[in-house]
Amino acid sequence: MLDYSRIMGKKISVFFVVLSFLAVNLHAQEVKTVSMSKYISNCLYNFSRYIDWPVDKKSGDFIITIVGSKEVYTEMSKLTQNMKVGQQSILVKYAASPAELSGFQHIIFVNDWQTNRFNSVMQKISGTGTLVVTESEGMIGKGSMINFIPVNGMMQFEMSNENLKRNKLMASSILEKMASSSN
Repeated sequence: MLDYSRIMGKKISVFFVVLSFLAVNLHAQEVKTVSMSKYISNCLYNFSRYIDWPVDKKSGDFIITIVGSKEVYTEMSKLTQNMKVGQQSILVKYAASPAELSGFQHIIFVNDWQTNRFNSVMQKISGTGTLVVTESEGMIGKGSMINFIPVNGMMQFEMSNENLKRNKLMASSILEKMASSSN
């Protein structure tokens, strides 16, 4: 009788270990979805600190507009609540599509599914001192200044100093070192 309860105890223990393992895996998959939005938001905030804007753009609110991703907008809004870039308070805006963009923005993040409308973003911001950040392969070649790309299964970013200069912006050497590639 004692052996039976010990065997059943081991089976129950193994069952709970397997159940715990499954629960952790399910939780980890859930976190991946949320963490991408957090990752992008944290990077956008850091870009605000490591890009030098023209003098005339260093007053008033520091405006970050998220195009096409409510998740990134929500995370960015939470992250930057009561934060500043230099002396500028951060204001986060959301645009469902590039057609909704108006006025000056310091940073525009264009979500992956909006990249087919990327030319309209570039027409609106050309030469204004706006940092355009994307997350689709090949966007640097289309004028994006910073682009998120997967490298060996990890999300990183590439940067174009040429595109930054064309839009009156300059990246710090710290940001250049963090980029997976820059030209």
